Amino acid sequence: MNDPAVAIVVLVVAYFIGAIPFGVITGRVFRGVDIRSYGSGGSGATNVSRTLGPVAGGAVLAADVGKGLVIAGLVRWAVEGDAWLIAAAGTTAVLGHMFPAYIKFKGGKGVATGLGALAIISPIAAVIALSGVGIAAITRYVSLGSIIGSGLSLGLLIILSIFELTILGVEHDIWYLLFAIPVPIFIFWSHRSNVDRLAKGDESKLDGNATPRRAQRTP
Repeated sequence: MNDPAVAIVVLVVAYFIGAIPFGVITGRVFRGVDIRSYGSGGSGATNVSRTLGPVAGGAVLAADVGKGLVIAGLVRWAVEGDAWLIAAAGTTAVLGHMFPAYIKFKGGKGVATGLGALAIISPIAAVIALSGVGIAAITRYVSLGSIIGSGLSLGLLIILSIFELTILGVEHDIWYLLFAIPVPIFIFWSHRSNVDRLAKGDESKLDGNATPRRAQRTP
């Protein structure tokens, strides 16, 4: 895409779509609560599931994944964006999810929205990311599954992009590094407290029961 103005508009739209806080909306509309006042104090699908139940959590997860899918998909097909713009829009959507202007820039951890964008950028890498679901199911640590799944899939994307490989008809462009390099850094940074709790054995496990306990800190 050679028009800088169009590219800027695309990235701004990507940010504001990525910033839609579906977890907060779900809590307020369907339960009349601010989800950030419960559980871990987060606004993502994991805290929604812990606090309001797996149905609500699953709905938020699907919506957050959908943000990445919609943004990267529209840029690829509707706007006919170049590889760099697809990657940049996906990264911007993740940043919007993590730092949403709508709720004082305190959002989720970027994994679900990143997965949605990754599914458009590289379906092969997205399949690898689903390994994190298996890890989370076995260990019951969502954070551990998120970190490992993100690391494996985006590490693969880095390799595929550097060598511009085509696998099963899916082409990978070196510009995809604009997504593959910064996004895992953002995700690992957002999980730094989880890593500390995992190391200490204090990380909370995910179970099937909603436990609407108050958060220690309310954003």
